[in-house]
Amino acid sequence: MVNVSHQETMPTGKDGKALEIFRKQWELYQKFLKFDYLSNAGAYRELHRFLTAEIARPFDFIDLACGDASGIVTALKGTQIAHYCGIDLAAPALELARGNLKALSCPVDLKQSDFTLAMRDLTRAADIVWISLSLHHLATDDKRKLMREIREGLSADGAFLIYEPTRDDGENRPAYLDRFEETGRHDWTALSGDEFKEAMGHVRGCDLPETVSEWEELGREAGFSKIAELYRSPDDLFRLFSYRP
Repeated sequence: MVNVSHQETMPTGKDGKALEIFRKQWELYQKFLKFDYLSNAGAYRELHRFLTAEIARPFDFIDLACGDASGIVTALKGTQIAHYCGIDLAAPALELARGNLKALSCPVDLKQSDFTLAMRDLTRAADIVWISLSLHHLATDDKRKLMREIREGLSADGAFLIYEPTRDDGENRPAYLDRFEETGRHDWTALSGDEFKEAMGHVRGCDLPETVSEWEELGREAGFSKIAELYRSPDDLFRLFSYRP
């Protein structure tokens, strides 16, 4: 059963903006998924391994900025997931997620809301909180604030996992973005010139990646004691980290 709700605390006006962005970029987003340009497949394989090998018990799963949930379903199949909660601001994405998540046998709740507000109305401690390719849009202080809220809402044996753009230690943001663009020009062969320009416009305008050490430090400042890098994309642009109490 899939339940869809609207968060009353959703910031005014953001839903319309999210809808416009969603419609404009959906086809491009699908190409990135189809050709695995952001190495999502490897991250989902590692997430699946983590959930089956290191959690190995029934768990509730909170998926922040879940989108259409098409990728996460592959990671969750065959695990002991007991409940899925997906949160996203774009209503069309949630409508697609509704169909994709029927592949799971557990109860599903979908909430239309800003993911930065997701941890503020929990009714019980969270087991697993996941976010992919969205946390890096926040400024460092806002990342830290959200990660603290996640830590405070997490169960004693729970975990917070992120898959995000990550700079090498000592690499500044302009150098990372140049490396990102160079990788794209070489590898993203299915994109048209306009699509590549649009993608890089988003990356250069919105992406605020932290370094490996900075992601680790943010975790410690948020109150996590066990931090591990679980996966590095083949192009060295993205990393998957786990944070545990």
